[in-house]
Amino acid sequence: MITWAAKLASVRGKSRILTCIFLFPILFCTFMMYRTVEKTCPLDSFTDDYSGFGDRKRKLTSHDAFEDLKNVQDGNALDFAVPSDVLALDYQADKSHRHHMQRIMSSSDRDSMDWKKYQIIRPRYIFNCSNIHEVKIKKKIGHGVSKQTFLGVYKGLHIAVKMVTRHLHDVRNCLDELKRQHQDTSHRKASCYVHPTMKLMKEILLSEQIEHNNIVKLLGYCVRSEESDSTDISEHGVVGIYEFGHRFVVDSLQLLTWQDRLKHATDMAKLLQYLEFSPIGSLVVPDFKEGHFLLVNSSIKMIDLDDVNNLEPPCGYSDHVTDRSECDYGLKCREAQCLGFNAKTNLKNMNKLILKRLLFPVSFPENLIPPIGQLNAKLDSLEITASELLDALRKLHGVKSSL
Repeated sequence: MITWAAKLASVRGKSRILTCIFLFPILFCTFMMYRTVEKTCPLDSFTDDYSGFGDRKRKLTSHDAFEDLKNVQDGNALDFAVPSDVLALDYQADKSHRHHMQRIMSSSDRDSMDWKKYQIIRPRYIFNCSNIHEVKIKKKIGHGVSKQTFLGVYKGLHIAVKMVTRHLHDVRNCLDELKRQHQDTSHRKASCYVHPTMKLMKEILLSEQIEHNNIVKLLGYCVRSEESDSTDISEHGVVGIYEFGHRFVVDSLQLLTWQDRLKHATDMAKLLQYLEFSPIGSLVVPDFKEGHFLLVNSSIKMIDLDDVNNLEPPCGYSDHVTDRSECDYGLKCREAQCLGFNAKTNLKNMNKLILKRLLFPVSFPENLIPPIGQLNAKLDSLEITASELLDALRKLHGVKSSL
C-alpha cells in the first residue's frame, strides 16, 4: 500500500512539473504581449485623451473663429505656434498622454524634453472642414480660367471663397466636347475638373508655405474629395477661404496723397524683395495684371498664386528651335540657369502696372522730385534690385517735404 501511494505521489509530482514546463512559456508570452500592447496603445489614450481632445477642438472651432476673423479684418496678426490644424496638448491637463509619451521615449529623450512646449493652442487657420459649412455664399465676385471666387459671409463678416465649378470656361468647354462625342459619363466628366482643381490645390499649398503682408491671407480650406459639380460649400470637394478685399483701378492710385503713394510703393518693394528671397526660392509672377490685386484694409495685396513658380529659365544650350546660350536682361548663365530672371521679371511688371503710377515724379513735393525721378530711371532700365529700391524708398520717408 505504501509502495503504491509513493508511486502515485511520484507520478503526480512529475505531472505538475511537466504542466509547469508547458504553461510557463505560454504565460510568459501572454505577459509580454500584454505589456507590448499596453505600451503601444494604452487604454487611456482611447478614453480620456481622445474625448478631451475632441471637446477642445469643437470649442476652438466654434468659439475662436469669429474673433480670429475680426482680428484679421482689423489688420491684426494672429500668432500661431504650429503650421497645421493639429493641436498640441496641455501636458498638465492631459497627464495620461504625457505618461504615455514618457513610457515610449528613451531616458535621454525624457530628460531633454521641454514639456512646456505641449500647450493648448489654436489651429493655424480659422476655417476647416469642421466649420466651413457655416459660411454662407452670397454671390459670385470674380472668376478666372481655373476657379471662381464667391462672396461669403460668416457671422456678418465678409470673406472670399474660391472653388472650381462647372461654369468655368475650360471646364464648360471640356464638358461640351464630351457631350458632343457622346462620352459624357461620370468618369469622363470628372476628368474635366482635374486640372483646375490641381491649380486651386497648388494655390492653397503655396499659401501654406509663403506669407507676406501684401499677399492675401489664407483663412482656411477644406479638401474632402474631387467633387466639383456642386456649389454647396458643405459638399464641395476643394474649397479655399481667403480674406476679402475690394477691386480698384490702378490709375486711381495717382489720386492718393503723396504720403500714401510712397507708403504703397514701399509695400510693393517689400513684396518684390520677399518674392525674390522666399522660403521656397525666387518666385516669379507670370501673370501680373490689375485684377490680381485688391485693396485689403487700405493695403494693396496680391490675390492670385496659381501661376506662381520658382523656375528660373535654363541656359547654356541651343538647338534648331530655341537659342538658350544667353540670358535675358543681360544676366550671366550660372549653373545652367538664368539666375535673377524671376526677380527682374517681377520688377519690370510691377513697375509697369503699379510703381509708375505711385512714383509719378511731378505729383511729389519739389524737393522729392529729383530722387523720385532717378528711381524711375533705374526702374525703367532695371538697373536696381528690389532691396535697393526698398532702401531708397525708406530714405525718402525720412526726407521732409518742402511744402
